[in-house]
Formats: sequence, structure tokens, C-alpha cells
Amino acid sequence: MKGRFMRCSPICAASIALVASVVGCSDGSVGGAPTGASGSGNSTAGTSSTGGSTPGASGTGPSTAGTGVVTDGGSSSPGTAGSGSGGASGSAAMTAGTGGMMTTTTAGAAGTSSGGGGSGAGGTGGGGLKTGPFKILVLSTTLEFHHDSIATCDTMLNDLGKATAPERATITGLAADTTWTVDHMGTDPKAANYFSEMTAENLAKYDILYSNNPTGPVFTQAPDGANKKMVFQTWFDGGGSWAGQHSATDFENNSRWTWWDDHVAGGWFVDHDGPTTPGTISWQSQYADHPIVKGLTSPWNTSDEWYIMNRDIESVPGFKILGKVTVSTSSKPNGAQPRPAVWITDTGKGRGFYTIRGHDISRYAEPEFRQLMLRGLLWDAHRLPGGN
Repeated sequence: MKGRFMRCSPICAASIALVASVVGCSDGSVGGAPTGASGSGNSTAGTSSTGGSTPGASGTGPSTAGTGVVTDGGSSSPGTAGSGSGGASGSAAMTAGTGGMMTTTTAGAAGTSSGGGGSGAGGTGGGGLKTGPFKILVLSTTLEFHHDSIATCDTMLNDLGKATAPERATITGLAADTTWTVDHMGTDPKAANYFSEMTAENLAKYDILYSNNPTGPVFTQAPDGANKKMVFQTWFDGGGSWAGQHSATDFENNSRWTWWDDHVAGGWFVDHDGPTTPGTISWQSQYADHPIVKGLTSPWNTSDEWYIMNRDIESVPGFKILGKVTVSTSSKPNGAQPRPAVWITDTGKGRGFYTIRGHDISRYAEPEFRQLMLRGLLWDAHRLPGGN
């Protein structure tokens, strides 16, 4: 859908034209303004060619709230759930209004699409981007090594989600209401309600599950862990998104959850350099114009505890390496060779964004790191301009 214009099938278009010729109404002036449920797309809310109230039902497709084309006066039936390509939420369907006239409704609450839209509250704007605020659920259980930078990352996530975050000023075209809030999963495995947040009903509230330096077989050892894995997989395959930093890949390692490795994280870490080892990140030339990294410093000289992965992430289907780090002083085997440092996945279902950076507290104050994380999260949530 473009602007206020709607695409219909040839049958739909012919039906509308036929009824219009019988009724003799050509200017669409009959009837009242329609209303719509929250939805997505490029059209504007509440427009109609002629009379009747036309609410839309939840579903999927490339449209916004409550756009209807009604062929005759009177009230019409709500649009039924449908599916479509392009953005995230929305639906398009044809139903009979009262009096037997055909009505095309376009609306929808949050849903999924073939373009990889996630669940959550936002609608969809121009170019298939979602609009409006969204929510992030943070997972930071540490069954093994515990990073003291977890709390600092939490602060960064909260700060970047605010409309007043100064880092946002560098992103051209970013909508003012594209903000987020953060909720946290419980981290104590001994608590009675531990991992109770991992349900289909609860995940439906969030656009992103964020892994803030968790470690160990967190899902595997969670209560009803096998079912919790399936809950996450269903949510992700339905358009949810995942993001994480650093030890988000020191997680479910050693093939405990191969689906996670192959579709979400790309692999797991097996070794690393010292925590303050200098390294130089360069954005890959083929992705230099990707909106996550476009305009960011390259080469980027910084330091971190640089991870070495169990396999070449670049060879895993669906994964794109946006940037590689060269650690010239590395003492690890082949450690001086460029290795993946920032990568994404977007297979038309869920999205993923990850960086091996983020070991030390001081990293979260780096302007370039904060810019990278802001852009990565906005892209993950289908809200970064140019990101669809």
C-alpha cells in the first residue's frame, strides 16, 4: 500500500466498480467516518470511499489502522484476519456488510508478516517500518561466569530507549515516538516463579528479547525447559526479535540447543583475548551502507575481550557479518586474522543482532558503542529508518 491508495485483487476491484455503478455514487460522500483497530502500513487511519463504520480485525499485512473502502452505506462487518507481505502488523479481507454489499477493510493489531515483523504494540509506517513505542524483555541469568557490567548495560538500555537520548539525534528520519521501555526476567533459579515470563502470552507484549551477558544452559536447566525453548522458537519464528552482547553467546553452548545456534546466535564462544586487548573493527564493504553501521567510524580502534567463536559465523546460512575485528597482538591460534565482531540475521521470520563486545563496564560509555547498540536495537525492532 502506498499513501492513501489501496491495492485490491482484480475480483475485488471489479466488485467495487460494479456496485458503484448500480448505486450511482461516485464521490464517496455517503456515510460516516470509519474507525479501525491498531494496525500497520502506509495508509492513513479512518478513510473510506463511502458510508458505514468499518472496524478492522487483527491479522497480518502491509496496512495501517482502520482503512476501509465501502461500496455502499450502512454498517459493515469487521475485516477478518488475513496475511500479507511487507511490514509487520495489519490485515486485509473482504466481508459482506449489512445489505449484502462487499466491504474491503484494512486494519489489524500487532501480528506477523513475511517481512519479519515482530509482536508488540507498534503499527507500521512508510517503507514497512513499525512505528510507536515498544518493549524489550531482558534475560541476564548467569549460571556460570557473572559479568559485573550487566547492571551498566541495563542502564544503557534504559537510557537509549528514551526520546531524550542524545545518540538519537544522529539518526536521520527517526520518529520521535520510537522509544522503548525495558522489563527484566527473574535471574534467581531458586525463586518459585523463575522463568515464568517465558510464555507465549507474555512474549507477545515484546518486540525484542535481549540477552544481557547471560551464561550457561539457561533454557535447558529452566523449569519445563524443553517447552520454554519451543515457546521462544514459536515467538521468534512468528516475527519476534533477539539481540545481545558479549556472553550472550556463552550460552546454551556445546550443542545443547542447535536450533538456537543455527537461527538466533550463529554459534558459541570458545576462547577470547584479554579483557583490554586493543583491536580494530572495520565494517565490511558489502554492508557499509547498512543503516546499523552507515556513518559509524571505520576503522574503529578500541579494546575489549574479543571472542573467538566455535565456527565461521559467516558460513552459517542467514547470517551477515557487518564488521570484523583485527586483533594484531592476539596470542591465540590464528587470532591475528580478522574475525566476526558484529552480525545480524534476518530470514523473513525473526531478526537477530549481536556483537562480541561488552565485557568491561567502561565499554558502555563509548559513544560509538552506544550508537551501534541503539541502531542495532532499532533495526531489530523494525524501526530504524532504511532498515526494511
